[in-house]
Amino acid sequence: MSDRYLEMSQTPWGNALVSLLGLPRPPRLERGGAAWAERPLDGEGVVFGAVEGAQLAQPLVDALHRAGAQIRVRPELPGLAAIKSAAARAGVNIAGNAVTGENAEPSPALVYDASGLARPEQLRQLYDFFQPLAATVPANARILVLGRPADAAGSAPAAASAGALSGFVKSFAKEVGRKGATANLLEVAPGAEGGIAGALRFFLSPHSAFISGQGLALSEPAQQAGAWVGSLSGKVALVTGAARGIGAAIAGTLAREGAQVVGMDRPQEEGALGETLARINGVGLPLDVTAADAPLRVVKECESRFGGLDIVVHNAGITRDKTLRNMRPEHWDTVIEVNLAAIVRMNDLLLQQGLKPGARMVCIASIGGIAGNPGQTNYGATKSGVINYVRALAPEMARRGGAANAIAPGFIETQMTAAMPVGPRVVGRLMSSLMQGGLPSDIAEAVAFMASPYAAGVNGRTLRVCGQHLVGA
Repeated sequence: MSDRYLEMSQTPWGNALVSLLGLPRPPRLERGGAAWAERPLDGEGVVFGAVEGAQLAQPLVDALHRAGAQIRVRPELPGLAAIKSAAARAGVNIAGNAVTGENAEPSPALVYDASGLARPEQLRQLYDFFQPLAATVPANARILVLGRPADAAGSAPAAASAGALSGFVKSFAKEVGRKGATANLLEVAPGAEGGIAGALRFFLSPHSAFISGQGLALSEPAQQAGAWVGSLSGKVALVTGAARGIGAAIAGTLAREGAQVVGMDRPQEEGALGETLARINGVGLPLDVTAADAPLRVVKECESRFGGLDIVVHNAGITRDKTLRNMRPEHWDTVIEVNLAAIVRMNDLLLQQGLKPGARMVCIASIGGIAGNPGQTNYGATKSGVINYVRALAPEMARRGGAANAIAPGFIETQMTAAMPVGPRVVGRLMSSLMQGGLPSDIAEAVAFMASPYAAGVNGRTLRVCGQHLVGA
């Protein structure tokens, strides 16, 4: 669905009108459409800073170098010793050219290692790194801050300092969002450093264009991914609700990264499902997720044809909106059944048979499950349930060498949102740091990340893909 206001504001006359009336001007986002590259940051200058006592300099230097980045530093700041030592061990050259002032060359990416924070006074080092760079952040820049989880800080002052990073990142993201730039936080638990490379590649790329102001935790021991290109090659992925919209985008993106996709949707959508799957050489399974025999049929089909599943994406979902006082029981029951109960039933069987070792599950939640919406008590209940379900399922999936995570979309341009009245639709778009709605491809990119080795170390988490929407922020 198109955002006519965004398109209008990008034209010369539209820009002049928007400026004259003092209206917001949404930025045009640079999104990723091509498959993941071996060196996604090839030749790009990445400004890298660190707090004194930083603990993640080595994996960060290694990750940036292997992604093709030219590492730039500010020589006068604390933390340089850790960066130089890491660069020397890796045999990597770093550039100490000036990156501030009138003649500064804007950098498309800023990375800061705040993992050594021990006391609040050290937060001044965060300010000293970012403040001179804030004015030169270019359009569609990517900002990534890394720290330790507050609950692993070891002392109350360290926990306070680590906890401050979330508020900093969320606030800074709202300052740079008008440029289409994003800022996110990666919390790396001790022992999970092997997951840094994949997460860094995702958050510094156009594939994360609609994710900003978010924190994601690396909590599981992780090995660095072996192959960055075609990371899903040889994997078999089930996508429910795959005929149209977000589900079709997910199916296409997983196939782009090498997966064999089995797309499932209601028998009434068999025509659209067939068209979607034909484009990606996928397999269609016309089957209602609420059917009593759905779990068994899925298991039998996928085991007989492919030996089981490596990836399961629970995307099928519906809304039946009414205030609770006006909601009919069948509207309550239907939403609970499709959005939550069917997921649990299918997984109950898949956990017994049908999942290959190392399988990864991704469930589609919603910011409505985080903040709630009037008229959506049924929908909000299911999406909140999904968020807690993946958290509870995470230990079992970890024992199998895999993971379970969720994606929580915000306002996404789909047939459903296109049917909304104009007023709420415009407000829904503009109530975010990026001042626009997301696209189905934004959700698909996040799902592909969670389904791949790029998300090694991420388990039981929910990532909001909402442009830092004010609802649930």
